[in-house]
Amino acid sequence: MKPLRALPFGAAILGSLFAGCGSGPTAPVEVPTRAIVSRPSASPDVLRAERLLAEGKVTEAKAVLEKAVAHDPDDARAWLDLGLAHEEIGDWASAEKAYRRATTLDPNFAEPFNNLGVLLREAGKLAEATAMLERAVALDPALAPARFNLALSYEELGKHVDAEREYLATIEQLPDDPIPRINLAMMLLDAGRPDDAVAQLRAVRPMVRGDGLLSIAVGEGLRRAGLPAEAVPVLQTALRQAPEPPPTELLAELALAQYATGELDAAEETMRRAVGQNERDPALQYAYGSILAKQGQLGKARAHLRRAAKLDPDGPYAERARARLEALKN
Repeated sequence: MKPLRALPFGAAILGSLFAGCGSGPTAPVEVPTRAIVSRPSASPDVLRAERLLAEGKVTEAKAVLEKAVAHDPDDARAWLDLGLAHEEIGDWASAEKAYRRATTLDPNFAEPFNNLGVLLREAGKLAEATAMLERAVALDPALAPARFNLALSYEELGKHVDAEREYLATIEQLPDDPIPRINLAMMLLDAGRPDDAVAQLRAVRPMVRGDGLLSIAVGEGLRRAGLPAEAVPVLQTALRQAPEPPPTELLAELALAQYATGELDAAEETMRRAVGQNERDPALQYAYGSILAKQGQLGKARAHLRRAAKLDPDGPYAERARARLEALKN
């Protein structure tokens, strides 16, 4: 399953699913007591640029913002929005410079610290990214995207206690957003806490409404938590609402859930559809071969397992396929 991702502040929140090792909480970032979160007003030009950004007219917005910062180089909000415009066109270096300029001009303005933190995390500069996000949250604890992005950074660092705290804070602020709950659930599963993970996944089920990507995540989580019977209807609803051809990942996850419930015929049919859509995926070939072997269709099972090994000669599926083929000899 492709990971869900987090977008910068001002865009929809999506999350990445990271794995890591647990550790104790870090000391909270302290902001001087005189610091009051800044909410800079927007000039008419900046307001116009923000409307253009909201309409997807990025090039026009960028031109307006470049004139705005030329006219007033100390306008932190203009620099923040210019950073967003640079991000939209994929100019990460210019976006970083714009966000850094905004944080320098107004060190109590939380949003540019959040956006800079996201950029730095995406660039692999995790320590500095975390510091920027901690600053954003310390300045404005109600800034939900910053708390969510900080949770992602803590999770990637393996600081699960801190990550859980920030995920829960995000959930409290955004109770109807499924993404923070899904991320938290996956982290809890990795930490060996399936009951806590299931509580979040069950809360999410009414929110996904057949969304394919979210349903795959919820289905995978429920299956991993030992509740494949609950995963199947979530995935089947998404499949009914999916366009043709449906996402291969959705078919594969449904087949795995069906297999885990003992519905071997349904699992074989669903996985056959997935393999038909992507015959060169070694994971699908391996899974299909395993299902066929469980059904007793050993000749077909061997063919798909050999195919998996051939497609992934130096990877994990080749090793698994060879082990399964050896077991089928006995």
